[in-house]
This record gives sequence, C-alpha cells and structure tokens, in this order.
Amino acid sequence: MNMRRTFTLLTFTLLSTLGFSQEKISFVLQGQIFSTESDTLRLYQNLGGENIEVASIPIDKEGFFQKEVSVAHKDYYVLNLEDNQGVNIIVEGTADTIKVYGDGSNFLNHSNIVGSPSSSALLEFLRVNTEYKAKLDSANRYLQANPTKKSEIQKQFQSTYQTFMGQRQGYIKEYGNSPALIGVVPSVNVDQEFELYEEIVAQLNASFGESPTVQRIVKEFAVNKEKRLASMPLAPGAEVKEISLPNPEGEILNLSDYKGKVVLIDFWAAWCGPCRRENPNVVNLYNKYNKEGFEVFSVSLDKDKTKWLAAIEQDGLVWDAHVSDLKGWSSAAGRDYNVSSIPFTVLIDREGKVIGTNLRGEGLADKLQSIFE
Repeated sequence: MNMRRTFTLLTFTLLSTLGFSQEKISFVLQGQIFSTESDTLRLYQNLGGENIEVASIPIDKEGFFQKEVSVAHKDYYVLNLEDNQGVNIIVEGTADTIKVYGDGSNFLNHSNIVGSPSSSALLEFLRVNTEYKAKLDSANRYLQANPTKKSEIQKQFQSTYQTFMGQRQGYIKEYGNSPALIGVVPSVNVDQEFELYEEIVAQLNASFGESPTVQRIVKEFAVNKEKRLASMPLAPGAEVKEISLPNPEGEILNLSDYKGKVVLIDFWAAWCGPCRRENPNVVNLYNKYNKEGFEVFSVSLDKDKTKWLAAIEQDGLVWDAHVSDLKGWSSAAGRDYNVSSIPFTVLIDREGKVIGTNLRGEGLADKLQSIFE
C-alpha cells in the first residue's frame, strides 16, 4: 500500500479552489537579496497542479525590493528567484509587511523571514529536512554500490535518523497548532506512522483550515484512511464481519444479535494456556460491566467439544455467547478475522465497529472503564 505525500518541500499541489472566499488579502513584501543575477522575484501559488504567478516583484541593483501584494487566499506561497530557488511564505492575513533577506547563491539555507513567524519556522524545518534527506540519499547510494555492507551502513545511519526524529518531534511539539506544521507532512511514513499523520492533519485543519492546501491535505487523508481501513479490516472504526456459529447446544448464534452492546470478541481455546490465564480477568470485567451493556462473544478454536465445555465450566465463563465449529485453526470465523495466534480479542462498539484489538489485562480494563465510567 503506497500512500506517500504527493507534494514536495517547496511546492504544494492543491485541489481546485472553487468555493473558497475570493476576498483579497493585501500585504507588503520587502527585503534584500544579495548575490543574485535575478532582477525579479515571483510569488507563486499552485492550483490544481499548475503554478500560478500571483505577483512579480522587481529587484534593484543592490538587491532591494518592495511591493504591495494582493492574494486571493490564506495559503502557502513560494517566493522564487529567476533560477527557481525559493522559500515558502505563509500568508495568514495577519501581517502588514513580510520581509525576506537572503543570499541568492543559496537562497534556502541563507535567508531570513521577518514578520511571519510561521514562515520563519517552516523555513528552519525545511532546512533540517533537506539536510536529512541529503544524508539519506547519500546512504542509499552507498548501499546500492555496496549491498554487502547493509548492516554496517544501517548501523552508522541510525544516529542520523534518531537525531532527525528528535528534531521532528520537537518541532511538532512547538508548532502543533500552527500552519508551519505542514513542514513535517512529507517526512511522515503513512504506513508506519498513521496515527501521527492523522494527528498532524487534524491540527492543520484546526489551525489553518481555510487554506486550499490544507483542504487538499484533508481530502487526501480521507482517501488514505479509507484505503487503510479497506486493507486493515480490524482497524479502529472498521465494521466487523458477521460471525454465525453454533453454540454447545447446536443453535446458531450471530454476533449481530448483540448490536447495541459493547462486545468483546474473544478467540480462545481450552488448550491455550495464555487464554486460560486471561479468563479470570475477562470474567471479572464481565461481572463488573455486564449490566452497563458489556457482553463477551467467545469463539473457541477447539476441536474437542468435551474439553471445550470443560474449560467453560472450570473457568466460570458465565456468559451465554460461546460458539465454535470445532475446526481449530480452520475455523471460518478465525479465517475471517485473520487470527494467527490466540488469545486474540476484538472490542467493538454498540454499532459493531472496532474500538481496538488484542486488548487484555489492564489495557482492556482501562478501555472499558473509559467507556462505562
């Protein structure tokens, strides 16, 4: 599953901005650029994959520039020299003047933005990210040339990775409710850091939701989340599959019969030591919260009915929902829920949607307490 960002560090791809307010936002862009042959700065906004020039700003022979600029949206813009070097400007509608000072020979690394704290913060992180990416690309090139040294290269790069992760975490903490948080989005591995990705998107939407770029990121996130849920049927919020299996008396019980209850689907077996050791905790929680609407739906992966029934009695599993097709690991429900080891639990809400998986012991107790108390 590939759900990586589709925008780069300095150019953000936007969806159509139809429907957004067209009220103009005016501010003054001024400053000085040293060591450049450019006589013009250009301010761009990217709309639907196309870079749109929204302002052209003359630079005099000493590198000074000043111009009042009007833009249509609070959003992320790129201020480019003619050689395509650029820095991001975040227009929040709160600054009368934004000043940019820089060295045209290395605009990204030798520039300073005054009057827009968010732009300045974003610039600092983009420098950190660019440096890290350069080191990562270098390590990957060396690895391709020396595949037998994979372990050594990974070990050497680990400190670089940890340093960057620490810098990124510090940035997220400091700018968690700022438009500048967008800078970390390209560095997030969606597959491995989905919860962080979701948190960042939510904060961006809360802090700068009027931005067309943020709107695009929010829509992209929704698509990615839908793909994730489709590939992970037991992800939080996913609707679980029906389980229809016989109880010890041969009557078919359906998981859906318990809709309206918070249900713990508990895959276990009489021969499973960890399952049996967990059973007293489940019994205690059932007795504590059953009257509040908590049920247990036990799915046995046993093959021996006598041992299954004996374990139910010995462990005092007093709830009614005990089912099994007595096919062991070939159980239909086990296949539907991708059960590869037991105990395995799925806690679902009153609508039949996943709250969490593999909740046991204190984790299960804490989750039920948060629901019922």
